[in-house]
Amino acid sequence: MDYDVVVAGAGPVGLMLACELRLAGVDVLVVERLTEPDLTIKAGSINLPTAEALYRRGLLPALQEQQQLMLQQFARMAGVSAPAPSGDVASGPTPAPPKRPPIAGHFGGILVGAENVDFADPEFRDAGPASSIFLVNQQTIELVLAERATELGVDVRRGVELTGFVADDNGVRVQLGDEEVAAGWLVGCDGGRSIVRKLAGFDFIGTDPEITGHQAMVELEGAENLTLGWHSTDTGIYAYGPIPGRILTVEFDGPPIDRDAPITAAELESSLRNVTGADVTITKVITATRFTDNARQATTYRKGRILLAGDAAHVHSPFGGQGLNLGIGDAVNLGWKLAATINGWAPDTLLDTYTTERHPIGEWVLDWTRAQITIMRPDRHARALRPVIADLLNTPTAQPT
Repeated sequence: MDYDVVVAGAGPVGLMLACELRLAGVDVLVVERLTEPDLTIKAGSINLPTAEALYRRGLLPALQEQQQLMLQQFARMAGVSAPAPSGDVASGPTPAPPKRPPIAGHFGGILVGAENVDFADPEFRDAGPASSIFLVNQQTIELVLAERATELGVDVRRGVELTGFVADDNGVRVQLGDEEVAAGWLVGCDGGRSIVRKLAGFDFIGTDPEITGHQAMVELEGAENLTLGWHSTDTGIYAYGPIPGRILTVEFDGPPIDRDAPITAAELESSLRNVTGADVTITKVITATRFTDNARQATTYRKGRILLAGDAAHVHSPFGGQGLNLGIGDAVNLGWKLAATINGWAPDTLLDTYTTERHPIGEWVLDWTRAQITIMRPDRHARALRPVIADLLNTPTAQPT
């Protein structure tokens, strides 16, 4: 074998998995078709289990500085003083977490006040230093994990596209352009349109999209006509902030005709005006993406020596930044099990527990995002449901932990 494992995809999930494998002495090759990291605006925060996973790997100090910058941006836009840094999370007693923003999150665009979340609950209280990290974006996570992978000696090749593979009981021969690589295992961490998933023939079932969403960082005129936060209108949903220039719109007119077409300032401006009714002009697009609520999941995450993780295994709308956290959880669960199998101290059947344990969590997340779409619809029934859900979300005893 040239490598024990080939990982397709150098996003946060693929890099996290590669780091986990390398820590166990596994030879890993990560291939990524993109020549540079994707700077498109994506998830802006992480949940506690993800923070705990990164803390266990000694990565919190690398995230702390970036979080402070995000908190400063948040405070500047909200017109308040930025919270002070929380101190060194690498050693010593657990530092006091930085003061969190007044909004703890949202469900379907319904804001949840931080004052209604019981952070003294055991689910939060015993988290230790991990509780100090929450507001770091996906690009930061990817950068930190890429640096860590390099330190560990992971072979990461960018600008290399996986074009095919042949798998049997003994291994996988992976075609990378004109080169063929022999490996024991292949893991698809190559996103929602995963070539690994498609070529391996995984069933990918779920529900069709009904929305067109845009998320972007822009420069615009008429920003004073927009209101910070999430808002429901007669024509959809929009969000402005929490950092300057960040906009999000959701329109319930079906999926985009061409998701791959270049996103223009005119398209974003039209969507923003349609949903908000505000007189705004977008003068510059810094980064932008389209999204839908296509919600699908592989029926199994393993077929022989081929495995899936992250968006390759499950796709859904991006509300709440669920995809990043769900994918990191996949990588952590799979990493030690695959390493144990390769190193010979666990039976091959251990890998079957990867699907058993992670598939129900993915299924839950898909339904969680579908529920958000339901209460975001601009119809009378959904609009009647929103205040009911809002009352529940802002009742401390009803808060999910």
